[in-house]
Amino acid sequence: MLVQRRMLRLARGAFGPVAATALLSLLSAASGAGQAVALVETIRRALISGAPDPGEVGGPLVLTGLFTLLRCLFLWGRDQAANRTASLVQARLRLRLAERLLDLGPGHTVTAPAGTLRTTIADGVEAIRAYVGFYLPQVVVSVGGPLIIVAVLTWHDPVAGTITGTCVVLVPASKPFWRRIMGTRSQRHWTAYENFAARVLDALQGMTTLKALGATGVYGHRLRRDALALYRATMGDLAASSSVYVVSAFLMSAGTSLAVVVAAIRHSTGHLDAAGLLLIAWLTAEAFRPLLELQNYWHEGFHGLAAGKGVFALLDAEAPAPAPATPVRRRPSNRPPRLVLREVTFTYPGAARPALRGVGLVVEPGTTLAVTGRSGSGKSTVVTLLQRYLDPQSGQILADGVDLRDLDRDEVRAMTAVVAQDTHLFHGTIAGNLRLARPDADLAALRDAARRARILDLIEGLPDGFDTVVGERGARLSGGERQRIAIARALLKDAPVLILDEATSAVDGETEAALRDALGELRAGRTTIMIAHRLSSLVDADTVAVLDDGDLVEHGAPADLARRAGAWSDLVAAQAGGAR
Repeated sequence: MLVQRRMLRLARGAFGPVAATALLSLLSAASGAGQAVALVETIRRALISGAPDPGEVGGPLVLTGLFTLLRCLFLWGRDQAANRTASLVQARLRLRLAERLLDLGPGHTVTAPAGTLRTTIADGVEAIRAYVGFYLPQVVVSVGGPLIIVAVLTWHDPVAGTITGTCVVLVPASKPFWRRIMGTRSQRHWTAYENFAARVLDALQGMTTLKALGATGVYGHRLRRDALALYRATMGDLAASSSVYVVSAFLMSAGTSLAVVVAAIRHSTGHLDAAGLLLIAWLTAEAFRPLLELQNYWHEGFHGLAAGKGVFALLDAEAPAPAPATPVRRRPSNRPPRLVLREVTFTYPGAARPALRGVGLVVEPGTTLAVTGRSGSGKSTVVTLLQRYLDPQSGQILADGVDLRDLDRDEVRAMTAVVAQDTHLFHGTIAGNLRLARPDADLAALRDAARRARILDLIEGLPDGFDTVVGERGARLSGGERQRIAIARALLKDAPVLILDEATSAVDGETEAALRDALGELRAGRTTIMIAHRLSSLVDADTVAVLDDGDLVEHGAPADLARRAGAWSDLVAAQAGGAR
């Protein structure tokens, strides 16, 4: 049987429906046995005994009808319970996986392919849904159902019961021979499916890039290669599954035939009457029915086990920024903290060199630190570490003297508002996207935040105003409009720490100048970290930190750095030369 302890735990909270499904199936099997006994007795009295009294036939005939009705009701109830079980497990497992993914955060999703995660959460849960809802209850029935039928047969004729019972045991006994083959084939199929799904999702997300580069042919070749691998894995999986079905069906047919042949011989020698022969023929076939139904779910069983590996990998994934065992008391959320980076070093998994190497910085409460440098210098890593999506391998990041690793992660993220370079708007209304920062915000608060972000006039000029649907990833808005909505969202959150990660990169010079006043207002009274390539965005910073290849090469007031011949001067000169 394809039963694993951890797979059983996925059914936790749904054991009642699983047990109900199995019980109803067992009652159906018992009703089938009763139906067979009553019907054979009816036939014996009507045909074999000759010229029976109608009263003698009526009783068994009524019992036959009653058992038939009960069996139909039990089968209907079984199907309802099985679907309820499957849906319950599906909903709970998807919620559990979604919560786990949110808990792991961007630090995990940047290293795991989006297509693989989507396959695990969607198709993987579907496979486990069938495993828990249909396969597991049928495992119980495939053990209990034949026992009921064999018991009835043994009571009626010990020889037939012994033969049928022996053959019933032989069918599952042959399964271990196939389990390794089926397990390998099913895992190969699932891996090929995950790879193909990930490739298709990448193609859909990067379609514009593929078209612009003229690379659709090259990428199409990769898709065809993965599709062919999936086809071969699928056919191998089906071939193995069909082979198991053929062998199992042969054993079931052979067992039924053997029991009937022996019963026929015993009838010919006078040891068994015609009614007994008929009952044995009927019940022997019924004894193998639960095993045949289990065989129909055998494929789902292997696919459930294969999908379970991806599900368990996600559930067991180590958080890049684990929660502290005993979080430090909550700090006041409305007071800007003093931030200190103390000898911070961080290397991404698989990277050849550190993204940050021994970086030390101090940001006083209510001041603005601008972090700049060439691409790949480590600027965005600073933002990632400040939000505790990842933790440094060495060194500390302190807020008012407390290591961020000792604070509750939700508290760390609640005290920061972020406007990132890659603004993400969810499919929904403008108001819905803004209220992600403050769910209880009324229309007046939304209008105030939009006004301060210099986008109120545009929103109110739309036909549906704040109820305008922005489309997936804000596709119905321009890059600058999306950026200003993100700024309005940060204004609405009103957090004591503000992170501006290339916040004005998607707007033109005129809009940037208009936003500068709004951002200055937003920074007032807050501890601000500003990341930017465009040096015009950094002129209002209190201090500037220049990174180069993960190292802090300069740190000081912009005016002081400008008087030196150093990295800051080189960046200013390079941008001035580019502007000319």
